[in-house]
Order: sequence, then C-alpha cells, then structure tokens
Amino acid sequence: MRLSQLAATLLTVVGNTNTAFAKPVQSRDTVSAKYCDASTDICYSEFISPEKIAYRFAIPDNATAGNFDILLQIVAPKTVGWAGLAWGGVISWPYQSTIIVSSRKASARTYPQVSNDVSYKVLAGSGTNATHWTLNALAQGASAWGTTKLDPSSNAVPFAYAQSASPPTNPADAASRFSMHQSKGRWSHDLASGRIANFASAVEQLEKPEEEEKEEVK
Repeated sequence: MRLSQLAATLLTVVGNTNTAFAKPVQSRDTVSAKYCDASTDICYSEFISPEKIAYRFAIPDNATAGNFDILLQIVAPKTVGWAGLAWGGVISWPYQSTIIVSSRKASARTYPQVSNDVSYKVLAGSGTNATHWTLNALAQGASAWGTTKLDPSSNAVPFAYAQSASPPTNPADAASRFSMHQSKGRWSHDLASGRIANFASAVEQLEKPEEEEKEEVK
C-alpha cells in the first residue's frame, strides 16, 4: 500500500500515569525539529500539529531504506479521542490508564480494517495524566509496504495525520470502529534527524517496567 493510500485511509475515515507530559505540548512554527525527552534522554524527530499533538520518531542510525524498526511517540491532549498517522496506518487512543494502538488498511474509501502487517510493542511511559495521553511504542513493519520503502536519510518525507475528539466505539478493543476525523493535515518530515546511535539501548530502556527503573535509581 502506498503512502498516499494510507493517508487517504486516515484522512477519509479517520496502566501507567506519565508525569513527564504534565505540561501541554507547545506549538511549533517549524515543520519538524529534533526533540529530546528529558525523562529518558531519548531524542526524536518531531512534528507538532495545530491541535498540539506531537508525533515523534527515532530510528537506528544505520537504518537503510526498507523495513527498519521505529520508536514511535505520540503525545496528545486528553481532549483527543484518537490520533492517526499515515505511516503504517497507525491509529492510537487512550483507554482508562492504558493506550491502545493498531494499524489499519483500506482500499479507496472503504472502512479501514485492522492490518497485521505492522506489530507494536507498547513501552514504558505510555499512559495518561491530567492533561495528556502518551504512546511509546516499538513499531516493526511500518517503514515498508508493497514496493514503497521509506528513506531514513531523507529530510523531506511526506506524512499525514488525522484526529478526532470522539473516542472509538469500543475503546478497549484495538479493532474498534472509530468516527470520521475532525481535522487533518500533511507535512514534510525530516526523518534523518530522528537517527540515533543508541537505538538498541533506548528500546531496552523503554522495555523495562517502570517499577524496575525506579529500583535501579535508588
């Protein structure tokens, strides 16, 4: 499936407390920029939508065009019922204190069904607080589909997003139906700025339960 098809899919139809994101995400004038998470020291390439939804990506510094792993972070205001991203057809939303994520695929303007082409591992730091919800996930299989291969060295990758204040019909179910988007957008992303040398250790760090991390710093 091409990126344009994934974008059409999202733009047509489309537990842990995390204190690190207690402050609202700030608007950004630039299209994308580098962002380093103060709570983990992991750096990402970041885009912030007008709705103050942050989409952040970290990739291995030795990644080549094709199927490479991605550290994905989405930070959205609590008023956002679901947030979608046209990269692997990602859609995510909060459910109680947890975060649900899946990939969707559709042909033309049919309703997007769950796709098993992409796998996600929800990582430490995912959850909700008084103002925001946060997804930290390792995505595998999201950077290539069909004959399309994303170029990790590119500083101008076309992406698209969509969001709605209305939550999915059954938010506990990753396969739940969801409402049409209330806003959408496209941007050109500097993916190369998301390359990090410590990708493997960053994943390992986020794979640890938060209780274990607290024990280590005592």
